[in-house]
Amino acid sequence: MPMLERRLTHAVAKLRRFMGTDQEIEFTVEEGVLSILQSRSAEIGTEQERLAFAEVGEEATRGIGTRGGGFRGAVAFDDADRQELIGGGLDDRDDVDGVLMVMESPTPEDIPLIITMDGLLAARGGSSSHAAVAINSIEDKSYSAVMSAIGLRVDAKKHETVIVDDYGQVLHRIHKGDILSIHGTTGSVYMGSWPLVQAPAPDGGGSSPIPAEDDS
Repeated sequence: MPMLERRLTHAVAKLRRFMGTDQEIEFTVEEGVLSILQSRSAEIGTEQERLAFAEVGEEATRGIGTRGGGFRGAVAFDDADRQELIGGGLDDRDDVDGVLMVMESPTPEDIPLIITMDGLLAARGGSSSHAAVAINSIEDKSYSAVMSAIGLRVDAKKHETVIVDDYGQVLHRIHKGDILSIHGTTGSVYMGSWPLVQAPAPDGGGSSPIPAEDDS
């Protein structure tokens, strides 16, 4: 058992160095062989996770919230879209928090692109996927992500995505630059931009609007 404990401690230390944050891991031991099944960030309670929407319309869809809180993003399908949106003055808008990457099924090869964005909405994937683990290791900025969004169909070549109902009927059609509001904890997705508030504190404190920046 002491040898197994040393191996586990060594594996956890390597994961911590590689991912940049403390990790929650799942593992098995069979015939004395230690196998790491998966890991995810153990960091919780970021500032963005305490942001919520003051009011919203009807949910466009819902998925698995994998990180963050309320986020209003301009839709992008690749890095060229991201650069075009930023170059078009996105940072000067007060109704948008950043660029939202919309994907069908994130792969490990997509991770470098995903982490350059400010949020992620994906049709597939979950909280233990490679993309989710990478997202939860981001430390230098806020990030919100919703995965496995119901009815989300993405056509990256056409720079278009749709949300369909159970019968395949298109409910919403979304293009590059359109604004979506997502909540990385509840998994909710809304069309358009909705105002943000500070969510109630753990001790039951009330919500308060996010103050506007002083232009003076």
